[in-house]
Amino acid sequence: MRNIYFSILFLGLVVGCNYAVLGQKSGDVKKKLDKADKYFRVRNYENALPIYLEIAKSTEIDIGLNYKIGICYHEAEQLSERVQSIPYLEKVIDGDKKNYPEDLSLKLARMYHKNNQIDEAIATLESYKKSVDPYNKKLHKQLSSELKIYKNALFALGSSKDLEISTFDNGINSQYTEYNPVVSTDQTVMAYTVLKPNDDKLTSSQKYIEEIHVSYRNIGGKWSVPQVIPINSKFNVGTAGISPDGENMLIFVGSSNNTGSIYRIKRDGTNAWSQPIPLERGINSDYLESTASISADGKTLYFASNRPGGYGGMDLYKSEKNKDGSWNKPQNLGPVINSKYDEDAPYIHPDGKTLFFTSNGMNSIGGNDIFKTVYIGKKWQEPKNMGYPINTTADDNYFTLTADGSVGYFSSNRLGGKGGQDIYYIDMPESERNIPLTMIKGRILDGETLKPIPTRIKVINKKTLEKIDYVYNPNAKTGNYLIIFPPGENYDMIIESEGYLPYTININVPNQNNFYELYQKIFLKPITQFGVVVGQEVEVKNAFFDTGQGDPIEPRKVNEAMLVNNDSLDLYDIMDGIISSSDTTAFEYLLDLMYTMNPIDAVDFDGGDEKIESASRVYYYDETDKGKLEAKKVGGKTIYSLPTLYVTELAEAQKNKTKTDAPKVDEQVMSLKSVVYFDVDKSGLKDSYHNELEKILATLKEYEQLGIEISGYASSDGDEQHNRELSDKRAISVLDYFNKKGVVRRRIVAKGYGASGDHNLSNEEARRVEVRLVDLNNL
Repeated sequence: MRNIYFSILFLGLVVGCNYAVLGQKSGDVKKKLDKADKYFRVRNYENALPIYLEIAKSTEIDIGLNYKIGICYHEAEQLSERVQSIPYLEKVIDGDKKNYPEDLSLKLARMYHKNNQIDEAIATLESYKKSVDPYNKKLHKQLSSELKIYKNALFALGSSKDLEISTFDNGINSQYTEYNPVVSTDQTVMAYTVLKPNDDKLTSSQKYIEEIHVSYRNIGGKWSVPQVIPINSKFNVGTAGISPDGENMLIFVGSSNNTGSIYRIKRDGTNAWSQPIPLERGINSDYLESTASISADGKTLYFASNRPGGYGGMDLYKSEKNKDGSWNKPQNLGPVINSKYDEDAPYIHPDGKTLFFTSNGMNSIGGNDIFKTVYIGKKWQEPKNMGYPINTTADDNYFTLTADGSVGYFSSNRLGGKGGQDIYYIDMPESERNIPLTMIKGRILDGETLKPIPTRIKVINKKTLEKIDYVYNPNAKTGNYLIIFPPGENYDMIIESEGYLPYTININVPNQNNFYELYQKIFLKPITQFGVVVGQEVEVKNAFFDTGQGDPIEPRKVNEAMLVNNDSLDLYDIMDGIISSSDTTAFEYLLDLMYTMNPIDAVDFDGGDEKIESASRVYYYDETDKGKLEAKKVGGKTIYSLPTLYVTELAEAQKNKTKTDAPKVDEQVMSLKSVVYFDVDKSGLKDSYHNELEKILATLKEYEQLGIEISGYASSDGDEQHNRELSDKRAISVLDYFNKKGVVRRRIVAKGYGASGDHNLSNEEARRVEVRLVDLNNL
């Protein structure tokens, strides 16, 4: 009440001020001002505004006249007129901060927001919020919510998608309001609602009426001049939904108590439509049912209603068709979809899984926004705002996407339209139609037993160091894993396999315009010396082509797998939803689906095809002890991994490598060797041999491509098992000597051979270890 009283008091002051200023003006101006003020007092801003503007042309505008022109513009129906209030309200606020209604800054902030002046909107709203009585908790809460919307808008406009929004000609859009376009799957029929002034006052006292207009698309792709579908109703009507084939339309028909229900009309002949028949009781209620959409198979109906039992305002519901053709009891889609605000205009895509709808809550950037959600694992995933420029700070509603994902239709009252809401369409870019992703289907196996190894996988963007979420750990039974990568980036796949040190495989995904599959097998082998694991071998095989279909599979799986690969289904949303909900069952089914359609077993990784790349690398753990483990930060965790394996580069190097490329070493150098003798039944290395072994060590330091071969022997005394163990111990004692001197195990080949096979040697000569140089490039 205080604000209303202050506004009336202020109005009297500015009216009196105007008379004082215009006291020396002509009587004609005074008459015009008096007439405009009479309109203004009864809030007939539409008639007051042109008179004020006429007066402004002939006299100096004071603060009071700026205020009234600003308010008239602010209360206009068209957004393009409303934002014209900004310069007038600015002058009032800048000119006299004490003598204007308290909420004028709030009005200005809202106009800044609608005019996409987001920084100014935030600053003005924050300033106004500080002036509000701190005990007015309700208003502070409202302003905080509004401020969040402004900040959402600032983020959305700053991360705008490169999309071109187009409008319609040929009489579809006009100076009136056109909204809620419903389009058949083949884009041959488009119907929409028109709100326009009532020219026929004889049959109705309503100021405005609603009509349903329909346009048909010809073979050349042009839409016909729209025609009115005559509906026999004394109340307003509007589009609500359309069947995929365009033969049945769901429409809204109002009632006397400001509610309304969903009706059905059927196409009768070429361009004629039947009269409406209401949907059965249960779908319709004593409350408002505004919009609806039916699934491609005709078995599920989605609709909006404000019936009791919802979460607030309009909510979205669904009903499934019974075998007898009736609709069962509607179910609320739940709190993931519905909020305390209004959710309206559901549209279920022909894929049966993707739902678009309108909401003025959630993460709106202003007014009504269009949201998208996907049904995965028996759950609707968290809806996502479709972002700017599909959504704006104005009202954006009623989104419909064609089955192939190529064109989206919607309505909006955004700036730049012809008037009110207009119908718009957007040609979805290729990147949205053919999802430009690389999907890896892989398997991690033991290189000897070919059995799966329990494994966990994490992936980071090598450039941004951000963790990639579209990853799921390999199936424990099959070793299969699935990873989805966005294009044009470089990734490190960090793998933790049970019994092995963590290792990293680099994956470079090039820029691409289509969905792409990479098949991958990873084989792991332990490297052992004398029964001790001293390293591991990692072999990676990549295949870059699709496989043919193997054994026959269930038709249901074929259809569902095709949906997963279909342009219209967003794999990001699927994987994101599965991972965020920890829905193991859903993922396992999706994984099984992917492997069923294009099984990795159908790939011939050993076929020598040029599209196959294979690379292997051996890691010795004593080398990693010297600080050569790489720290990989994944989220808030650091994983120490073996050096990254760059598959493509290593595969190319190994493919082109030949023995002739190896550096030559002088034969005299290669002939250098040493023999170490041991006491009876002893394996300890005597100090007297250190000098001789130093000669070998010096040569190894000079030639990095050389290694040593250590061969241990025993005499023929004793049993075979004992001699084998003794020869091993003698070889190990020499190996340890070199290893402790800095010769890594990668450069050492050591083995015990048991009793010497040379019968010409004495027992003393047989108790020995031979050390000779070898060229590692030739091993």
